[in-house]
This record gives sequence, structure tokens and C-alpha cells, in this order.
Amino acid sequence: MGFKQVTLEDVIPLRHIVLRPGKSVETCYFDGDDASTTRHFAWVEGDQVQSIATVMQSSKRIDGVKIPLQLRGMATNPEQAGQGIGSRFLQALHEELDDSWWCNAREVAVRFYERNGLTRIGESFDIPGIGPHYVMVYKKTAGSK
Repeated sequence: MGFKQVTLEDVIPLRHIVLRPGKSVETCYFDGDDASTTRHFAWVEGDQVQSIATVMQSSKRIDGVKIPLQLRGMATNPEQAGQGIGSRFLQALHEELDDSWWCNAREVAVRFYERNGLTRIGESFDIPGIGPHYVMVYKKTAGSK
């Protein structure tokens, strides 16, 4: 089936398993999840959600350029790690958004994002209870798709 837009409730189980293990499911709901401009996406194979992300309108100025969208809560089923699903999902997301976006990437995910066209910005910072992160950006250019 591949890439598709889904509901908030479709992304919560994988957010819980990957991003908030051992925490209550309530911690998997983010500010802005229910905004009318927020979109949730998944990579689905069979009837299984394998990778997820949420895209919100949340501008950030990076290197003097306004980046309009924020990616939040990207996660891939740990049983499928290393099989390219996350990369295929992210490439489909680049095409769907057709715009620049930024995210707060966990330190362990920085290499993944770099391999998929994002650039690390600045120094690491800690999100309490979650761990070290970096701001990363995907800059849409005339030749990128």
C-alpha cells in the first residue's frame, strides 16, 4: 500500500512503542496534533502501519530563511528497522510536502536524517525525559523532489 495520509489515532500506537516506551499513552499526544492544518502520515504494508510522522505548520527561521513546516513524531516499527522503510517513507513525505521543513531529531536519528537530505543545525539540546536532540532542516530546492 505504501504512503498515505492517516488519522491521529493511526499514529499513536507506533509513537507509543518507539518514542514513549514505558510512558503513559497520553504522552504520545502532542500540542497541535488536532489542529486543522496538521496532517498525519504513515507507510502501510498489508494492514500494518510501519512508519509514521506528523507535519504541523510551525515556522522556524533557520539561516535567515523562514521554514514553514515542522515534522514531529517520526517513527518506524523496530521490527522493520534497517529495511529501508523509513527512508522510502521520508522520500514520499518530501514529495507530498513539496516544501522545506524542520524537526527536532533525536541524537540516535541524526545519521538517518542526514542520509535522507537533512542538515543538522547548531548544537545538541536536551528534551527532559526524552534525551538529546538536534534541530535539522530539509530545504526544498528547485531540483529536489
